Amino acid sequence: MNQANDSAARDIPAAPMNTQALIGMELDAMRDAFDKRFQALEARLPQDKVAIVVFSDDMDKVLAGFVIANGALAMGMEVSMCFTFWGLTAIKKTTNLKGKALKQRMLALMTPAKSEEMGTSKLNMLGMGPKMMRSIMKEKNVASLEELRGIAQEMGTRMIGCTMAMDVMGVEPSEFVDGIELGGVATFMEEALKSRMTIFL
Repeated sequence: MNQANDSAARDIPAAPMNTQALIGMELDAMRDAFDKRFQALEARLPQDKVAIVVFSDDMDKVLAGFVIANGALAMGMEVSMCFTFWGLTAIKKTTNLKGKALKQRMLALMTPAKSEEMGTSKLNMLGMGPKMMRSIMKEKNVASLEELRGIAQEMGTRMIGCTMAMDVMGVEPSEFVDGIELGGVATFMEEALKSRMTIFL
């Protein structure tokens, strides 16, 4: 008798889900899809960040880069600076010739050994121009390039030395001032994609 009842129970079709439950499930699925889409779009929105590429080894251009960086930091923005090719000089404290290949030694000898030796983009006058500019800045109580760099670091600027440029130029990490991060183009692009503005100097 029990077997007959069980068989009869299995033959009874399941009650259809009510319309309200179906609508609720569809709404939940739509909400989940919307949330995922919104999170993906939100991740791509620019943040309060500035990305700066320093390509030049001209003192005045690099100086402008650090002034902009410190200005952005003062406004509560995050700053990342990528130093590449000639711009690597801006974060150098010295130049080591030992162990470098001939061409890399030649490049090292033809470029400033450290930030203090950088020339200016105009009126360099065999090195007189940058000396005069530094003298005027000191008289006017304007922070030097190295002081501005230090302030930017203390305030949290992410400073990245381009590894590809380092390989080409023969620059070693030991030649940099402390606190320099090493990275490639992907590292900088990740920062640039999240930034409200990107500046190339």
